[in-house]
Amino acid sequence: MKLNLFPLGIVAFPNKSIPLHIFEDRYKRMINDCIDNGNEFGIIYQNIKGIAEFGCTVSVTKLLKRYPDGRMDILSKGNRIFKLDSKKIVNDIVVGKITVLPKFNPLSSEVFDPLLEKYLKLLITLGADANLEHHLKKSTTFQLLESVQLSPDFELELISMKNEAERAEFLNQFFNSLLEKSDLFKSNERYNS
Repeated sequence: MKLNLFPLGIVAFPNKSIPLHIFEDRYKRMINDCIDNGNEFGIIYQNIKGIAEFGCTVSVTKLLKRYPDGRMDILSKGNRIFKLDSKKIVNDIVVGKITVLPKFNPLSSEVFDPLLEKYLKLLITLGADANLEHHLKKSTTFQLLESVQLSPDFELELISMKNEAERAEFLNQFFNSLLEKSDLFKSNERYNS
């Protein structure tokens, strides 16, 4: 499958909401085509080392503002993870030949529920517990990243994993380390009080 790519310094993944300011002519054309025809485009992480091997298809969910000079603010949402097989430049746009990875099977409640519990505990610890009802409805590992700011390298590792079970184990270790640090911080606060 061929897909127009938008190399950026961010990582997209399924369900991630991504606000973008589109100002380059080539991307204004690409995004207008996506809006007019309901097409997806791909966001793929790029840094000084080059373009990543994995990315995510995204669709424009809302045109927030269109400026007189054609620039626009959009809201996009991640859909499906893909592996970049090859790329070439066509009309100043990177066009990738991609393989869309299979949809991942949901985790059993025995595996997912303890992970969700750790995620909720983290939110409460950080004071981000305003909308717990919303968070209680989550059912995939990627949904557990919604309120967590992570480095691109960390997110790249997550999207390159083969399945939900592998991501769940990785996130479990990550959440455990954050909870241990928050417990240590709390005990230091009590000790210093």
